[in-house]
Amino acid sequence: MTRLEVINLSVEVDGKRILNNVNLTVESGGEVVAIMGGPNGSGKTTLFLTIAGHPRYNVVNGDIRLDGESILKLYQRRGFRGGCFACSSESNACTGG
Repeated sequence: MTRLEVINLSVEVDGKRILNNVNLTVESGGEVVAIMGGPNGSGKTTLFLTIAGHPRYNVVNGDIRLDGESILKLYQRRGFRGGCFACSSESNACTGG
């Protein structure tokens, strides 16, 4: 079983706090497809891009773990991306074909 955990995650972009103490756990026996809803500006894109390792998003507190191992440390050591992918809802990259 694969487990992705976001633990007390706080993120800043250009010195501005965007996420504050976010927690999320996703477990899967195989492929994970996640859809999050919420109003514009609520932090959905910031969360996904932070999980995917985008360099603009600075984690100031908390951790992101994949199967118990911090992927924040893996980003620094190996350029880890672990199959994480984020795209806009208006992007053609997400179409099936």
